[in-house]
This record gives sequence, C-alpha cells and structure tokens, in this order.
Amino acid sequence: MSLNARLTKGVVGGLVAAAALTTAMPAYAWWETDYAFRTKINLNAQAAGVTGEVARAPVLVRLHQGNFNFADVKPDGSDLRFVAGDDRTPLKFHVEKWDVKGQQALVWVDVQGLQPGQPAAIFAYYGNKDAKPGQDAAGSIEPDYRLVYHFNEQGAPKDVTANGANAQGGERRNANGLIANSLVLDGAAPVTLPASAFAAGPLSVSFWVKPASDGTLLALPGSASLILEGGQLFIEQAGKRSQGAALPAGSWAHVALSNDGKKSVLYIGGQSVAELEGALGAVTGNAVIGQGLSGEIDELRVAGAALPQAAFQLAAASEGQGARLLTFDTAEQVETGGGHGYLGILFGALTLDAWIVIAILGLMFVLAIWTMISKHLLFSRIEKANDSFLDAYRAQAKRSGDHDGLPAFDPGAEAAHSTLGHLYQLGRRELGERLKEGRATGSRFAIRAQSIAAIRSALDAEQVRENQRLSERMGLLTNSISGGPFIGLAGTVLGVMITFAAVAAAGEVNINAIAPGIAAALLATVAGLVVAIPSMFAYNALLVRSKKITANGQIFADELEKRIAETWQDIPAVQAA
Repeated sequence: MSLNARLTKGVVGGLVAAAALTTAMPAYAWWETDYAFRTKINLNAQAAGVTGEVARAPVLVRLHQGNFNFADVKPDGSDLRFVAGDDRTPLKFHVEKWDVKGQQALVWVDVQGLQPGQPAAIFAYYGNKDAKPGQDAAGSIEPDYRLVYHFNEQGAPKDVTANGANAQGGERRNANGLIANSLVLDGAAPVTLPASAFAAGPLSVSFWVKPASDGTLLALPGSASLILEGGQLFIEQAGKRSQGAALPAGSWAHVALSNDGKKSVLYIGGQSVAELEGALGAVTGNAVIGQGLSGEIDELRVAGAALPQAAFQLAAASEGQGARLLTFDTAEQVETGGGHGYLGILFGALTLDAWIVIAILGLMFVLAIWTMISKHLLFSRIEKANDSFLDAYRAQAKRSGDHDGLPAFDPGAEAAHSTLGHLYQLGRRELGERLKEGRATGSRFAIRAQSIAAIRSALDAEQVRENQRLSERMGLLTNSISGGPFIGLAGTVLGVMITFAAVAAAGEVNINAIAPGIAAALLATVAGLVVAIPSMFAYNALLVRSKKITANGQIFADELEKRIAETWQDIPAVQAA
C-alpha cells in the first residue's frame, strides 16, 4: 500500500471514529441512568417579558402530546423528576393535574435564579419503572408563601403549602378554567380566607381573575381592598383610593397587590398600573374574595414579602394562554446516548387515532401482500402447465377426414393446472357428444356447422369462468391502490387537528410543541403510500400476466375450433359432383 493510500485510510478511519464518538456522547451528562428518557425544557425569561431577576418561583410546566410522550412514563406519573440546568441538582415539584387518557399534565416546578438575557433550562426525567412518587407539594413552595390555592380539589379551597391555611366556602368549580379547575364566584357567597395568611408586614397577593360583574375582588378588613367598578380596578387603603386600571369583564387577567411597608402597588398582567402610599394596617378579621362580585378566580397566592415585579411578570407570561416562557427540546433516550432517533420520535408522538389508521392500513398491506403472492404462484403454475400442455398437444396433433373425435392423450403431471388443457378436454367432450348423436341418427355428415358454433360457445363460456378465477381477489389490490392514500390522508388530517387542538388547549405555541405531532400525523399518509405503491406495481404486473394467459386461451380456442371445422365435409355434395 502506498504512503498516500495509508494516509487517506488513516484520515478516513479517524473521522469515522470521531463521528462515532460524537454520536455516542450525550449533549449533557445523564443525571441517573435508571431513567430512560429526559426532555430539556428551555426557560427564556426575556422572551416572556420578564425584566428582572427572579430568585425563586413556582413555574407551571404544561405537558401534552405535542411536547411529551406519555407512553414513556408510568401511568401514574410517579417516575417523573425534574433536574436543574446543571443536570445534577434535583428540583422539587408537585403535580396539579395528571391525565394520561387526555394526554395532559400540569406540574409546578420550583425554579431558581432566572435572569433575563441569560439562557436557562431544566430537565424532565422519566421512564423508571422502579421509581417511587417524588413530588413534594409543600417543599416546592418557597417559605415566603403563606397560602397557595390551585382550586383542583373538591369542596372548599385547600392550601398547598404546609401552613394549612384552608378557605371556607367556594365549593363551585369550572373544569375549563384558565389552568385547570377555577373557582366560580356567584356574587352572593364570598370565599373566606384565614386572617393568619395576612399578618402585619410586607405582603403580596396575586391571582388570575375573569370578572363578570363589579364588586369587591379582595377585602382585607382594617387593611386594604381591591374594588372593581365600571371595569376599573382600584386599591382602597386607609380611606384613600388609587387611580383606576382597566380590568375588562369576560377575559382572564393576572392581578397582584404588593406592599413593602411603604406603599401598595397594583399590577395587572405583570405591569404596574396604580400605587397608593402607606403601609398596610393590621388585618382585623378574615379576608374575603368575591364579595358582590361574580366571575372566576384561579391560582391564588399570598406571600409574606413584597415580591418583585419580575415575579408577577413571570406568572403572567408563563401561566396564561399563549405562555412564552418554556420551549421543549426533542426527548432523549439514555440507550442511544441522547436521542430517540427520528422514527422513535415519530412513533412516540402518534395519537390513538393515528395508530388505528395505521393498523387498518397494516391489515390492508397484509391482504395486498397475500394477494400478490397467491396470484403470482397461481399465474406461475398456470403458465408452466400451459407450456407443458402445448408441447404435448403439438406432438400428437394430426388431421383426418371424417371426425372420429379429438384424440385422448396424456400431457403429463406438469400440465394438470393448464387452462388450455381444460379447454381441450371441454372441446373433446362436446365434440364427442355431437358425433355420437350424429351416428345414432344415421347422419352422413361428420359434424354440422351449428354444432361447431355450439362447441365454440362452450369454449367461450369456459374462458369466462377462467378469467373470473384469474381476477378473483384482484379487487384487494385496487382497494389498496385507491383507498390506502385516502385513509392515510384522513389519519394525517385528524392527527394535525388534534395536535393543534392540544397546543391551543395547553396555551403553548412553539415549533418544538407542534412539529412532533404533525410529523407523526404525516406517518399515516406515508403508511397509505407504502400500501398503495407496491400494490400498484404488483397489480399492473399481475394484470399483464392475466391478460397474457387470457389471450393464449383465446388463441387456443380459435385453433381448436379451426381444427374441428376443417375436417367437416359435405359428403352428399361430394358424391353428386
């Protein structure tokens, strides 16, 4: 081997080895290999409109079929874990909703150190059949929070924190609230919150509201109130009222009231809209929400600290419809060193309806393959038998004067399935019957013209039956050719509709959420084409062979008719001459 050849071989080998090593290594170290899957969740605070640092906050992670494969996690979700961006530090979390059938989950993750302009991420790990439940509701809420209501329970609202600050009243829920269940206010029966959650000192109260009428949104006896009048929200404190801020009825808005001991600030949608100087007075009784006000409330939190504006911006941008904080990367699998592979992603994102369509197409494909094979074997057997019969037939063919019938001969075992042999035996039998009838009547004619026509009719009828046998089950191929793509297209359209509906319901619009679902939906169309294309080529090939067998039968019938007819003689006419 020359020096150049050895160098080339060495370089190529080095590149292949480097490529293999690069492929085998995951982008990040795996937290625990007992967990087969992980999904990287990117947090872009700047894109979400967060202008300041958030030291610690509960972040809502919406999982759905567009960004998460529920088939890879245990049915109860007990093997779900969250890890910080360093891929080493476990994060505390708790689940508000887990619906495998509906392919949706709502998880609150305790995220720390979010800063605008700096990329951040967390990892969701799952796929460990031996894992025990790992959620920690109280631990995932920072100590400053005195009260947190998700409204996901039946009956009166219950506090998620360890403080046990449960409410009184407020049993009505709307299952289609902003996040999941929401509290329904009827304006007549307000909800009472324990005064212990509103102790003196700095305070922050935040919630989502969808007002349907004016009234008192929040009342802290002896301290402050949030009043909604004429579509304007006001702070009332120490006998003073702030300027109003628009809070339209019939739509969800994030509202927060924060007091640092010097002034109260009202936030709507994470933006400061009103202020009122002065510290909050001591609360003289239980707090009340929804006094004289009808509408809905979701995700109510009370903190014993003046939270920064960035915390309210984060909540407004990550919990409502059209949330912009989170984007999901493609799921990774530990066995492949960081990646399912494209087919794994596609099949993992398939919905139930797509599986049903693919199953139907799979059955059609099996039937089509069976038809192809059975017809190929049938046609091969007939073609081989016809060739054997023709060789034997031509070896004994002879001409004679008056008919004594077509001779009997043995074409051999290989001609047992010959369609030409069937025609010959039919012609011989029909001719023999007519010759027998002629001799019985003393006719001097070898065979009459009408008898030849009758024999030809019998031969044509036999050919029709043979053609029906050749065409039997060919309709399965035509169904696969014409129906396969349409069934696949129907599955794709339905899959795309479900994907967009799931994304709309989750309130998250990004390419990572949409792409897997649409790509998986297109698998149905691909499956339809996989059924149709081989069926089309096979059908055309089998049709050509079927026509060839039919044409050979037609030619042989003509030849047999001529052989019968050419020996016919009008004996009286010959003698008269």
